[in-house]
Amino acid sequence: MRLYPAIDLIEGQAVRLVKGDFERQTSYGDPLEVAHKYATAGATHLHVVDLDAAKNGQTSASTERIVARIMTATGLTVEIGGGIRSEGDVSRWLNVGVWRCVIGTRAAEEPEFARRMRETFGDAVIVGIDAKGDRVATRGWLEDSSWTTEEFAKELYKMGYRECIYTDISRDGMLQGANIAASLRLASASGLNVVVSGGVSTLDDVQALLAGASQGITGAIIGKALLSGRLDLRVALAALQGGGK
Repeated sequence: MRLYPAIDLIEGQAVRLVKGDFERQTSYGDPLEVAHKYATAGATHLHVVDLDAAKNGQTSASTERIVARIMTATGLTVEIGGGIRSEGDVSRWLNVGVWRCVIGTRAAEEPEFARRMRETFGDAVIVGIDAKGDRVATRGWLEDSSWTTEEFAKELYKMGYRECIYTDISRDGMLQGANIAASLRLASASGLNVVVSGGVSTLDDVQALLAGASQGITGAIIGKALLSGRLDLRVALAALQGGGK
């Protein structure tokens, strides 16, 4: 299992939202400084979300420069999500040097796009399944799609995807624990491996996720718990290396 510290970007600042609400955000300053802290703590990967693009569908050149600086300065392997809604968007980010792109909105609204991205880019693209209850949310979590999470996951598996990112929006930014049960159900129902996002906040959460590794949980994205100091990344990584002991 792999841990992904997370940085969400709005207007060049590292922020966290509560349940995806743009009106309930906390700023944590310079994203490069945050990334440095994660790298120093031993992280190898970083999950970045361009919230500006998630909301308006357009990635700015300044955001590209920020992500490029993070990769150059820290050596972290970066996956990027938020507003990636065309083949050109994917290509541009891969040319910047990111490891993989997270698609969501257009994949849910136009499944053929998800199929084409898998065929074109393979494992350099992963789909984010953002859940409001059992429904898939889109457009920066502001709208609901017609998909249930399990139906969408099964369709992705048919397309050739073997891993997804599952976010329980009700847990995001709440520090109330990850929805492990729903993540395991999704993995079992679809055949997809699942990177869990939303609510991971304690070492117990990390250990519980690690216990689910044999049942399809392959990673955890952690944001607010690290930024707020509630969870020590070094300790979490050590637990991972020790098998949760």
